[in-house]
Order: sequence, then structure tokens, then C-alpha cells
Amino acid sequence: MSAMNDPLTPLSGSFDFTMEKPMPTHLLAIAVGDLHFGEIGARTGVYAEPEVLSAALAEFEDTEDMVVTAESLLGPYPWGRYDMIVLPPSFPFGGMENPRLAFITPTLIAGDKSLVSTVAHELAHSWTGNLVSNATWRDLWLNEGFTTYFTNRIVEAVYGKEQAELEVVLEYGRLQQELASLPLEAQTLPANVQQQDPNLAFNRFTYDKASMFVHELERRLGRSDFDKFLYDYVQHFAFKAITTEVFFDYARQTLLVEHADKLSEAQLLAWVYEQGMPASFQPPTSTSLDKVDAALSKFLQFGELASDSTQTWTVHHWQYFLNALPEQLSQEQLMQLDEQFDFTHSTNAEIACDWFRVAIRNHYDPVLPLLGQFLVRIGRGKFVKPLYSELMINGYHSEVKAIYQQARGGYHPSIVVQLDNLLAG
Repeated sequence: MSAMNDPLTPLSGSFDFTMEKPMPTHLLAIAVGDLHFGEIGARTGVYAEPEVLSAALAEFEDTEDMVVTAESLLGPYPWGRYDMIVLPPSFPFGGMENPRLAFITPTLIAGDKSLVSTVAHELAHSWTGNLVSNATWRDLWLNEGFTTYFTNRIVEAVYGKEQAELEVVLEYGRLQQELASLPLEAQTLPANVQQQDPNLAFNRFTYDKASMFVHELERRLGRSDFDKFLYDYVQHFAFKAITTEVFFDYARQTLLVEHADKLSEAQLLAWVYEQGMPASFQPPTSTSLDKVDAALSKFLQFGELASDSTQTWTVHHWQYFLNALPEQLSQEQLMQLDEQFDFTHSTNAEIACDWFRVAIRNHYDPVLPLLGQFLVRIGRGKFVKPLYSELMINGYHSEVKAIYQQARGGYHPSIVVQLDNLLAG
């Protein structure tokens, strides 16, 4: 449970949980199952079904290092223990930041720690989201924007600057896709979710535009001054829930007084209340992607993608490559990529999803059996919603009907509601 829980409690059937600190009610959660515990550090560990526990412990073994890094930025970890629980594949989210027991999707267990930034994200929420929380869902960007930024700082400290830069570039790529599909009136950060499906608030726009805003604050202030502001902000509002307007009142008393030469109130307000991205925004870049751009150009021009040139690529390079491919590819190009790199059988859910989307829109039908298995096995909204959408858009109506009939019973109710509406439309 998301409260103090001794992992050594005898399994007698009687359990006690204590939460002595104030927390938002949306963070109350209970998990029940055949759960075993594995220790990572003195205050960190993993609960999981026995079949996946050892793999989860290996994947998430850097969690204690992440906690130490986070503490160096925002102060002592305030919740006692930081444990994680690996949920079934039907769990619809990447993670959920319940205090002391973060809920984690098994799709993060890739075998190479390439997707553990989600663990860093849920940990970062221990400060920005659980310690300083949003007062209403309209203020969700305060949680997710600062947390997405803070995640990147943890990744940089634990896994290096190159990976951190790559993740920000991919983040911006997702934001561009979201901006292209969102109506302009929806492109302000304090989105009013009272008049629409609340699930729509949890899109990449809410996370990534807000994160770009926080990165912009760091760029303008410089890292040292920004770190001081962020630390003071978290300590000032610890164990409180605040609104967008409360944040701006605080900024007027701090940022705009101490850094008036670097930042104006109009610039702050534009980021949050205006549509789209401010004219002054500078998109993130990474020189690490130059080799991917060169390889992609060579592949499209000459039909070659040398395996030796991709040996050092990480999952982030491959995601960038797959998302940078042209909308239309020939069957020969797709077959060559698949035979060379076996994307269709990828055990990395992120790469598999990106590849399936490329294949679907180009009617590369050899992927259909594995795609069907993927959609039946995994219920994470990040993957299933875009894949069903891609299938529908590209005319695979009978295939969708067959897959969904088999998969629907294993999905979380919140995803079922969204998919029922999507497929009906």
C-alpha cells in the first residue's frame, strides 16, 4: 500500500499500514496479489510476482543511486522508503507515483535499463507532485512539468549527459506531434479538464510543454541559480497543494525580483497562458543524433544501413530513427530493415510500438501476427491507443475487430472506455 509497510511483515494475512504525513487523496492506492519482495538498498526495493522479480531487480538496480541524486538536488527524501511494485501488463500507465510504493509497468523491463527513466520520473514525483502537489487538475502541469524536467536531471547524473540530451530531444518530438493534432484553444498549460474527458489531460502536451518551460527557466537563470530556486520552491510549499496562480505569486516574489535582468513576468505568463510555443523558444538538440541522421540519409539514398554503424546506438537512437522515417516506404525497404534488425520481434516495447506504427501505415502485413500478440499481451495506453488508431486509419477494420475481441477483457477499464469510443468512431 502507498503507506509505511515493513517488507519483512510475516505473511499471516493481517497487515498494518501507516501514513503519518499529509498527501493528496489521489495517491491512495492498494495492490493485492502473489507478491514477493526483493531488496535494492536499505530503503528501496521491488514487489513483484515471483516470475518477474529477478528481472525487475536487475533492471531497477540503480534506484538507490537515483534517490541519492534526487536528494542532492531537492533535499532529503521525505517519505521513508521508496519501493516499487511491478503490476500486470494490463496496467494502463508507465507508472504511478503513489508515495512509498510506486506502481510500475512491466513494459519497462527491457533487459538493458534503457527505459528506466520512467522509474526516475515516478521517484521525482516524491518531491514535485507528492510533496508539492497540484490543487486542481487544471494545475496538473505543475506536477508533470517539473517532474519531467527533474527526471532528466536524475538521468543525466546516473546515466550521463548524452542519454539525458537524447531523452529531451525525443520529448520535444512527441510534443511536436501533439501540437500538430491539438486545437489551438487547447494549447495552454492550465487546461480546464472539467468539460472534457479527464483522460485527455494526461497527454504529452501537459507533460512536455511544461517541461520545456522548466528547461527554459534553467537556460535563462543558469543551472546554479535555477537549482537554488527549485530547492527553495519545493521546501516552501512542502506538503501543500497549490494552483497555477499561487505559483506565479511565488515567482513574482522570488524569480522576478532576484533575476529581473533575465526574465520578465510577461515571458513567464506567455509560456503558461498562451497557445503553442513562445517565439523565443529554442528547441533542444543533441549532437549524438548526427550519426542517426547520416545513417538515415544513406539508407534512403542508397538503400543501405550498415550494421557496424549502428552497433553503438541506444534505444533512443532507434526511436529517433524510426520516427524520422518518411511516411511512405516501399515493401523492399521495410523488409530489409526487418530482416537486418528484426524489429517485428523486438522485446523492447518502445521500439516495437514505433516499428509497428511504421509498418501499419505502409501495409507491411508480416507484422500483423506479432502486432496482434502485442496488443493482447500489453494494455499500456501509450502503446495500445496509437496502434489501434493507426490500424483504423489504414483500413485494418476486420483485423482490429478480431484483435480487440480477444484483448478487451484483459484491458484496464479506463482503457476499455477510451478504446470503445475510438473504435466506435
